[in-house]
Amino acid sequence: MNKERELARRFDTEGVEAAMRAAQTSEEKAYVTNLQRMREGVRAVADVPEISDIQFNAFMAGIREQIEAPQSRRGFWALLSLSTAALLVALSVFVVFMSDHGNSESKVEAATTNLQGATVNSYVTPDGNPVIWISTASRDVP
Repeated sequence: MNKERELARRFDTEGVEAAMRAAQTSEEKAYVTNLQRMREGVRAVADVPEISDIQFNAFMAGIREQIEAPQSRRGFWALLSLSTAALLVALSVFVVFMSDHGNSESKVEAATTNLQGATVNSYVTPDGNPVIWISTASRDVP
């Protein structure tokens, strides 16, 4: 491990050739070669493209163009859709509550059961609601 540290120190301070001269075995030479590959890989990744002063005006022109572009009219259509939906809901509520339901009437014309030993009784309550009552020997079923 100390030999690898020495090779890495020489690689960083004196360069690849000095580290290769100090490497004695094939494993040490492979280690220096790997250090060189890693260094080249880091350099390739570290190259970040930059916008030079000459390119800056063209870069900012695209940004200005998007900022100064007129806004789309999606807000208008969203407001129109919301207004239409609210109008439909209001009309539906008006129709439901203003229609006359007082003329509807419920009548029981016949009531039967297939339960063994059960009887069926029907009657209308004082407020006009029909009731069907099924009675069995063990319990009543409304």
